[in-house]
Amino acid sequence: MRHPKAAEPRYRLDIQWSPEDECYVVSAPELPGCMTHGRTVEQAVRRAREAIAGYIESLKARGLSAPAPLAEQRFSGRIPLRLDPILHRNLAVKARLRGISLNRYIGSKLRRQG
Repeated sequence: MRHPKAAEPRYRLDIQWSPEDECYVVSAPELPGCMTHGRTVEQAVRRAREAIAGYIESLKARGLSAPAPLAEQRFSGRIPLRLDPILHRNLAVKARLRGISLNRYIGSKLRRQG
């Protein structure tokens, strides 16, 4: 009987072509310093998976736990936010003029930027 493999954590991979090195450089931004490279995208991704596994093993060997991938985390939608009082007033005025809540107004602005 075969044992199912543990689910592979799904960390974000950023892949960029490096003209200086003539290869694809890949990093896992959720794991600081975890990066590698490859001549092809496929090779870079394969090596990134190996680098992530090594990174996580290193954390465990030091008694540390790996951070949960952002894609697997749940977010409440609440952000404690401090603003300059003048900016706060300006946003509140704009929201009121549009007849919507300040939260909805800020959310609409962020959606356009994101």
